[in-house]
Amino acid sequence: MRILYLHPDSWSGEYALLEHLVARGIEICVLEEKRGFGATRQAIEHFRAPGDGIATLWYDPGRGAERFLTWLADRLFRRAFDGRNLVHRMWVVRAAVAYFRPDVVVCSDGFSYAIPAGLLKRLGLMRPRLVVSYIGGDVLDCPEAEYGRRRTPMVNWLIQKSIPGIDVLRPVSGLLQRVLLGEGADAARMHVIPSHLVAGSDRLADIRACRSELAVAIRKRYGIPDGAPLIVTLSGNQKGKGLHLLAQAWRAVHVAVPECHWLLCGPNDPWLDRAVRPALDASSAAQWVHFTGRLSGADVFEYLAAADLHVNPTLCEGLNMVTVEAAAVGTPSVTSDGAGIAEWVERFGTGLVVPADDAVALGDAVIEAMRDAALRLTWQGRCPNMLGDFSLEHVADQLLRAVLPLPPAES
Repeated sequence: MRILYLHPDSWSGEYALLEHLVARGIEICVLEEKRGFGATRQAIEHFRAPGDGIATLWYDPGRGAERFLTWLADRLFRRAFDGRNLVHRMWVVRAAVAYFRPDVVVCSDGFSYAIPAGLLKRLGLMRPRLVVSYIGGDVLDCPEAEYGRRRTPMVNWLIQKSIPGIDVLRPVSGLLQRVLLGEGADAARMHVIPSHLVAGSDRLADIRACRSELAVAIRKRYGIPDGAPLIVTLSGNQKGKGLHLLAQAWRAVHVAVPECHWLLCGPNDPWLDRAVRPALDASSAAQWVHFTGRLSGADVFEYLAAADLHVNPTLCEGLNMVTVEAAAVGTPSVTSDGAGIAEWVERFGTGLVVPADDAVALGDAVIEAMRDAALRLTWQGRCPNMLGDFSLEHVADQLLRAVLPLPPAES
């Protein structure tokens, strides 16, 4: 079987899945975009690293003689298509299919490549089966969180007209499945398959085994007393992640759980200065919050493992892999029902779920969790039960089952 992936760079963890599929004997090829690399299109024998066995067709979306032929139609759709050239991208996708001749085409996001591919299928201009992953912002519309696709009549039209051309729709959570059903998607073509953990199971097991040592070392790094109660957040820290809600609840948390500290991990997004730091200053407990900056690699898992509780107050999100990563190293979570991961937390009993955009409920849940060590220990013991759904092997199995022949999509 040969699978053509469209824009796998849409998610940083997708490459691990491509490598895994190659190791299982699946022939993988890629269409990916890169601006300013000096050529309209360039075919090379690898994707990320020489020898990875993933043939790649790179293209510059700002170049190509065919853009003159598609200019008028592209101008019509440009605003609704996020400033991109829709018909030109359809041309490029069709050219990639002709070049690689795949059995299956997989879109790694549900908007920027899924729409042109879906429209090609509906027009009868693309034969291979089409599988589309939906990860969140591609179909969610959450203006209150400054997240997702702002729905205008033209955006709605593009999404709804492309969906019937898609053979398999792969939302990463039930939350996104419900959104797609609301757009008229056929439930029989839907397969809920979550995103996968990138870190290997052996590495995660090593970190779980070192939780106590990591708790001591990371507390020491930030001047936190050994054994002090500690919560952690880890995100891009933009508005949609909801950290302002935890900041608003921070005084109540600190009064109820004296000596509690908060590791606020992630980049210094402007939203921190606009809404999070002012709320912390007003709480009179800002000195108990430690800004770590951006984390990467093993640091992500080690900081999650060092804390007693992970908190995910997101306003709107398709899944939230950090909650999965926290469970992978034995740290339970308080999460909001605005994240797709909430369904797993409730199903496996690995923490608490609160209403999104409710600072009081969030604070109460954090207090409940931090006051009850036995409850946290129970959640911690259940965390491994949740991880099977997110293993690389399981996700690959589910994806391969999903691409097996089904009835053709309606035209």
